[in-house]
Amino acid sequence: MAGALDDDQKRPVDPEKAILGRIGNEYYGTPLIMTILERRGLRGTFFVEVLASRVVDRQKLADAYGAIVARGHDVQLHLHPVYYYYDLLRQKLIRREEIPAQPDLIGTLPDSVQLDLLQEGVQSLRALTGVSPVAFRAGSFGASRRTLSCLVRVGIEYDTSFNSIALGKTCFLDSRPPTNLAWREAGVWEVPLTNFEGGVGRFRGLKPLNVASVSYAEMERVLESAEQCGLQNVVFILHSFAFLKRKDVQFRHMRPDRVVVKRFEALCEFLSANFRRFQVMTFGSRPQLQNSSAENRLPNLGWYLPAVRKMSQAVNRIYWT
Repeated sequence: MAGALDDDQKRPVDPEKAILGRIGNEYYGTPLIMTILERRGLRGTFFVEVLASRVVDRQKLADAYGAIVARGHDVQLHLHPVYYYYDLLRQKLIRREEIPAQPDLIGTLPDSVQLDLLQEGVQSLRALTGVSPVAFRAGSFGASRRTLSCLVRVGIEYDTSFNSIALGKTCFLDSRPPTNLAWREAGVWEVPLTNFEGGVGRFRGLKPLNVASVSYAEMERVLESAEQCGLQNVVFILHSFAFLKRKDVQFRHMRPDRVVVKRFEALCEFLSANFRRFQVMTFGSRPQLQNSSAENRLPNLGWYLPAVRKMSQAVNRIYWT
């Protein structure tokens, strides 16, 4: 949205920038992510946002998402309700004061609205890609337990909106403490985004496995820790724009973030080389899950690796580095 809901001078970002990551004649978004995966014989699940088709060029979305399917990757459902409210506002179907306090968090909305948005999302995904989704991730991880009940009604089997670090902030699946263990609730398998602990004392905290914000060394250590404690599922996240350094929210000025590109290449190389230890799966393959008997223990990486990562990230955030 890039601030468009609150600023009439702004517009949602074009898919060529936010999804494809086009800089000149090169693409640093989904096309490059797929290429890196494919070089190692891997496939990924792409949770694609479809409510944006209300407010950006629908054909561009169809082309971007269709290319993912054509290249043999998995597409599943992702929703940011803020696009829905932005569309209603610009059509003058609602007044600004009628917009919910948290318009992008689906789990805070009435059940009837959640169900309508999910039904629209399923239909839009089919129209754009030809795929009927079996998995869902809420925008900003903003699902609630009521969302899970709605997911069953639209045929969704897996949800991956649980993010321990976001509990009580944007994620409202609050029936459990921080965990990486999958569980079944309301007929849906909840598969959390994997978090780990880092730091010491009052500086100790959680960190999700976001390729854009953790180091390769940390990702490798978490995988090895999961193997040791018997954790069956490890979930990473990577946004389509993660390989971009942006000077502004409107994506007007961008350059490649080669540090994150190399980090993702290293992760894929490690997974490919260790395929007997770590099987890379997509949600579309309908993984057979079971309630885990593993100890509910978050990997703890201590202070050294997180400290090194924070220093390197600080340097890499400089636009011209």
